[in-house]
Amino acid sequence: MQMNNASVKNHFSEEKYNLYKSRAIVYSVFFAIILALCIFLAFKVVNKETIAPVGYADSGSVDYRVYLKPNDFYTEEFLKMGNSYPTSLIDYIDFNYNYVFNIDDIANVDFEYKIIGELIIDNNNAKEPPLLTKEYTIQDTKTKKMNNSGEILINEKFQINYSEYNQFANEYRAKLGLDTNSYLKIYLSVKRTPSDGSKYIFKNDTVKLNEVIIPLTEKAIQITIDSKNNVLKDQISGKEETSINYIIVGVIGVLFILTLIFLRVIIKSIIKMKRKRSTYDKYVKKVLKEYDRLVVETKTIMDFSKCNVIKVLEFTELLDVRDNLKVPINYYCIEKHIKGVFYIKSDDDIYALYISSETLEKDE
Repeated sequence: MQMNNASVKNHFSEEKYNLYKSRAIVYSVFFAIILALCIFLAFKVVNKETIAPVGYADSGSVDYRVYLKPNDFYTEEFLKMGNSYPTSLIDYIDFNYNYVFNIDDIANVDFEYKIIGELIIDNNNAKEPPLLTKEYTIQDTKTKKMNNSGEILINEKFQINYSEYNQFANEYRAKLGLDTNSYLKIYLSVKRTPSDGSKYIFKNDTVKLNEVIIPLTEKAIQITIDSKNNVLKDQISGKEETSINYIIVGVIGVLFILTLIFLRVIIKSIIKMKRKRSTYDKYVKKVLKEYDRLVVETKTIMDFSKCNVIKVLEFTELLDVRDNLKVPINYYCIEKHIKGVFYIKSDDDIYALYISSETLEKDE
């Protein structure tokens, strides 16, 4: 059985098949490498950095003057801090609060602060809760910003009308007939909030400083300052900053395009391999699978010229011969993916079925 040159050119040669196969393998390797590199770089696109915590301190100080009502005993207009004061002569108390915030780095922080007063009435038993606690806003909330700095100073001056609070405490004790202990507690409440873009976070955003205790319902008083809360130290936590590496994003984009190109070449190579092999190879594969025990695939072929060759047209005819002679059917590939022969040897006769991609395609 002969094939003309034109039909050979129109069919898939072994060299072309190997070319497509090699191309598919090589491009598959490149595809896998580039894809793995893309996945690796994807984890590098987003950079996360946690800012180390830094120390900071809140500190405060208090100064006050007790101004007196007109009287025949004192020539001074006011008495300085640290003295004892007759309550009947107290007109008002003038306070000066200083607050300083220090941090061991440059930071942006917003401050909200106000002066709070708490009037507390006890029943002279420290183990029992207060009979009454009444809160006053002595000075409304104010704001201040610390921009790109490591320190800020807040100074506030205000007055306390002592008689107003003292009168309330006296009336409570007199009308209820209770033996009470009353005082006015004043402190500075400061709320610190990192500004937009700040790299730090406060654990406790509000502190109370400059706590002053002013006794009430007494004939003479001494004002005390709770200094233990006037210096508070802590650490401010660093935020986790996230940034995108756009250079890596660009590299991933280029690599992704390359993977698409390689994938396209791989798919085309596989399609060409399957398309060119489909007619002949599928036929041979089907026969070898269905008649596995009847067909022997050989790597060599005998010399047909010394025998009487009887050509058959269908594989079923070979099956009939095999059933009659009880001998196996041999298969030999003359040219891979293009031409082969199934045959049975019986004495000097050879029953042969030649198949080729050309004839099979014509039959279709």
